[in-house]
Amino acid sequence: MKQTVFPKMKDDFTGYDAKHYADMNCKTCHGDGATDGSFKMPNAKLPPVPATPDGFKKLLAKKPAACKFMMEKVVPDMASMLSEPAFDPKTQQGFGCHGCHTDGSKGGVAPAASAAPAKK
Repeated sequence: MKQTVFPKMKDDFTGYDAKHYADMNCKTCHGDGATDGSFKMPNAKLPPVPATPDGFKKLLAKKPAACKFMMEKVVPDMASMLSEPAFDPKTQQGFGCHGCHTDGSKGGVAPAASAAPAKK
């Protein structure tokens, strides 16, 4: 992760907003997991991403540039690095938003189909 994922994600995020992500490090995505060594994802400290179509539509309307960046750059790049397909809304399979973000509910994690399937 440190030698493959981090450099690519740093490039992606600084390409999107160089000022905001200038100091990007492992804690940017993994939060306290980077400190305690667990690196658990999804990370509840990242902004939540709704798990329902209506909620996601509202997020798209509220933050179109960020959503476009995440859907067109971050998700495909992460999926590729994890050797997973990118999330497909039709099949509900593949690596998607909820591989990193919770859905904001009390339980925190969106349905498994919206994240990468477990490796066998």
